[in-house]
Amino acid sequence: MGEAAVHEGFWTGRDPEESRILALSDALRAADGPADLDGGWPATLWGLLKDAGAMRWSVAEGQGGEACPRPLLVERYARLAEASLTSVFILSQHDAAVRRLTTVAERPKAAEWLRAIADGRAMATVGISQLTTSRRLGARALVATEIGSGRYRLDGSMPWVTGAERADVFVTGALLEDGRQLLITLPGDRTGLVVEPAFELAALQASRTAEVVVTGVEIEADDVLMGPTTEIAAQPGAVGTAGLETSALALGQAAAAIGGLAGLTAERADLVHPVDQLRENWDQAWATLTTCAEGHGDAATAASLRAQANALALRSTQAFLTARRGSGFLRTDPAQRWARQALFFLVWSCPSPIAQAAIRDLAGLCPA
Repeated sequence: MGEAAVHEGFWTGRDPEESRILALSDALRAADGPADLDGGWPATLWGLLKDAGAMRWSVAEGQGGEACPRPLLVERYARLAEASLTSVFILSQHDAAVRRLTTVAERPKAAEWLRAIADGRAMATVGISQLTTSRRLGARALVATEIGSGRYRLDGSMPWVTGAERADVFVTGALLEDGRQLLITLPGDRTGLVVEPAFELAALQASRTAEVVVTGVEIEADDVLMGPTTEIAAQPGAVGTAGLETSALALGQAAAAIGGLAGLTAERADLVHPVDQLRENWDQAWATLTTCAEGHGDAATAASLRAQANALALRSTQAFLTARRGSGFLRTDPAQRWARQALFFLVWSCPSPIAQAAIRDLAGLCPA
């Protein structure tokens, strides 16, 4: 089965770069299946994003970027994720690093990296899970030891880093012995920094997510973006999980599956009602995402949206796989790929309350 586009009806059509985004979406869709089968670095997907200027969407105009407003950015994430979740996942991690650099753009090192990114001379990624959800105080956390005025030696690891083997700079966090934290830029060419082989993931293997081990790497004062402070995670924009952005990716994945399911209704009247119901749920979630992206939603609403988007991605992809029957289980069919990829939203940047809500939902329990 070919992978049909689902542009009609899902997206607003008000993007000022509509024709460019439409062409990019079509090109990504064509390249996504082969990239998933190969599992190596998706040079074609990343090249398409780079050529379209996507690396500049999160960079401020003052640093040479396009400063894409958040409502427009999350829509672009969703519609491109409908075509290729792999490519937009990598982009989201790049942009997460850019956002953290932007919060301290007055720092010379941050400004230098932002200009390089906007010019296409550098790729960034983020490695902060050791400060949030993964091994926060474990033996493998990234630890900073002060060796001079504002200078530190780094030892430990960044457990989950996307696109690590291609990154020119990592925006990462480290723990001091007294419990304080640093947010830093760490160039990828530093001696003592080793990118381990990419994890064998159930899906999104081409994201090349890996552990990065750091041994005796020294950084200067100007590599420090923020800190030392007792809680980097509490600083606005410093760490945090990409709630709205991740929800946008999930809704893009759901749009792909719902569109695929809708494409079967001409010969399967039994699918019409399920498609209508999934579409109604999608519309409700999309309206909430738009409200939050415009700054009108609170944290509870954003968390509820993430749980809703996760569930919709799972249900819609499972429905499409079921409707495709045995053909959908072939590795060359998008149905199995989308079903595998939907599992990603259960484990990536998924805070405990959202994970618990998912478990209760899967167990058939009413919300707590």
